[in-house]
Amino acid sequence: MKTLLHRGGHAIPIQKETEFFTVNARSLRDVQRLSEWGVVQEVRQVFGDVFKIKTTGDALDDVMKSARLENLVSHHAYCPEGDPSTRYYLTDLIVVTVKPKTRTTTIENLLEKHGLTFVKKYPGMDGVFLVRVTKSAEKNPVKIASDLLDHPYVLSAEPNLINRFEPAYEPRDKYFSRQWHLHSKRGVELAADAGVEAPKAWDLTRGSRDVVVAVIDDGFDLSHPDLRGPGKVVFPKDYADGDAEPFPGKDDCHGTAVAGVAIGEENGEGIVGVAPGCAFMPVRFRLNADDDTLWEIFHFTGARADVICCSWNTVPVYSPLPSILDKKFHQLAATGGPRGKGVVICFASGNFDAPVFQTGNANFQWLHPKAGLKTTAGSILNGFAAHPDVIAVSASTSQNRKAAYSNWGKEISLCAPSNNFHPLDPQLRLPGRSIWTTDNHHEGGGYSAGRYTGAFGGTSSATPLVAGIAALVRSANPELTAVEVRQILQETTDKITDGNNDVILGHCKGNYDKKGHCEWFGYGKVNAARAVQRAKELVPPPPPEEVISEGIFIAAALVNPVGSDVWRETVTLFNTHFEEVNLDGWSLVEKHGWVQPIENLKIGARQFLAIQIKKFLLSNRGGSITLFNDVQQQVDKVTYTLEQAEREGETIRFLGG
Repeated sequence: MKTLLHRGGHAIPIQKETEFFTVNARSLRDVQRLSEWGVVQEVRQVFGDVFKIKTTGDALDDVMKSARLENLVSHHAYCPEGDPSTRYYLTDLIVVTVKPKTRTTTIENLLEKHGLTFVKKYPGMDGVFLVRVTKSAEKNPVKIASDLLDHPYVLSAEPNLINRFEPAYEPRDKYFSRQWHLHSKRGVELAADAGVEAPKAWDLTRGSRDVVVAVIDDGFDLSHPDLRGPGKVVFPKDYADGDAEPFPGKDDCHGTAVAGVAIGEENGEGIVGVAPGCAFMPVRFRLNADDDTLWEIFHFTGARADVICCSWNTVPVYSPLPSILDKKFHQLAATGGPRGKGVVICFASGNFDAPVFQTGNANFQWLHPKAGLKTTAGSILNGFAAHPDVIAVSASTSQNRKAAYSNWGKEISLCAPSNNFHPLDPQLRLPGRSIWTTDNHHEGGGYSAGRYTGAFGGTSSATPLVAGIAALVRSANPELTAVEVRQILQETTDKITDGNNDVILGHCKGNYDKKGHCEWFGYGKVNAARAVQRAKELVPPPPPEEVISEGIFIAAALVNPVGSDVWRETVTLFNTHFEEVNLDGWSLVEKHGWVQPIENLKIGARQFLAIQIKKFLLSNRGGSITLFNDVQQQVDKVTYTLEQAEREGETIRFLGG
């Protein structure tokens, strides 16, 4: 008969833990004596007066018996059948619910019958009591709870389990507390939900080294502690110098800052990227290239990366993509990458408060970073951001509003938090915090003095944040295609809105249409936690393991070894298959029904395996041995006689004589 744990309307089949149990004690000192046993591996307080004890499996019952001799109340720990990763720790309390209007004398009789004492009644909950299991019960709380359910006036009886919680994961890196874009709390010029909920995503994955994020930019300070680590940097490439050392040249500091936002290593130093566990593919070019060179860059990168981050784009002029790049992006998004499932390509939309695509006489004024104010008289087309297979990224602020500089349009896919500045006069004040990330400590230096900067921003910062979250999604579910990753990112966003008018153009495009799209924010602000959770939910269930029901034979048994036969008997199996077979969960059963579990053992192809019998003795008067697989199907059965068993010290062979 199965043991059931009743909880929240669920009846959970459970089994005893083989290594863990709990004791109730007033202090650690009271259980310290158990630590003197060589077989006790751990003593730890889990809650209040409850301590968990870890032992070797064979010694558990003996240690529990010793604990009880020390007058310590001890209980087995339990786990759901077939799920050792979940563990239930008992207290000596049970929550009992009786039918309304049950007489007090009936409840008192119930407590007396089962060796229980009253602890408290739950206010506002009719007929719900907390009771304690005493020594008089002579059963543990799980069994007592099951017994209580046999009474017609008991509606529920649930052991009072110990719940253990973990805070959302937070790195130890020095400047993590300043990285509001990863985890925000309400503050000066900061909305409580302005970040991307990265710590909640990290509870599920912090990224996998098997997932490669390529950053194509002006160079990278690969001596930076947050841009290196075991297995961190893969496939480095420098198209500026023609080698595999993509360090920045003088005054090149952009790539280092971009990379930190996406994949900054978690190492207890500095900052942390949104996907710290992912691999980093640094690809350098001079932020200028002809069509052919760009094709070569994306051809090389797209064959090796899962995600490509491009925090650069054209100025607001008419700049359609060349056909070779148009076709290359289509191909990469569909079948590129190391898995052939497509590459997620992220592009910055730009920092000119410009439309991504607008036909006609735009007469659009914008600020060139070096040449000053410019005007585009005709049409505007940002061919990279407008490509249908590219994730075009705009920027929101620390107050969940449009970053004043951020480009906009129907082509925007997503937005991500970044800083804020005036698109025509950066010296004017606009509210919003900047981004902390890695900075150059190489050549001409970076944005700030030192290895880190708190002055980064633009869609240059928003884009690697989206790219890193895409990498987390792929880490959580490597089977997703690039198209599916994009869909997940778009479907799990925060639908932030902004009812203010644009500081330059005067229009307001901060709301969503019937399709859920907004020209300022795309499909919304990325939410790492929800995106990773959705990716996890879409992981296909593992294929059912093949059930082996034949081909494993009981080849021999040592029934009566020389000397004492206690715990020295063996049963030998033979595998006729041409591949290894996992025997975990199988069992051997003797004629009276005693069971020897087989745990954590594999038998090689065409190999013999001797299993020591510890749970029972093979009868010396003749008997049988039956082999069952992990779904309790009989795989083989042998019998032996009194005459065979009396041959002391000899092995009975069942195969080949």
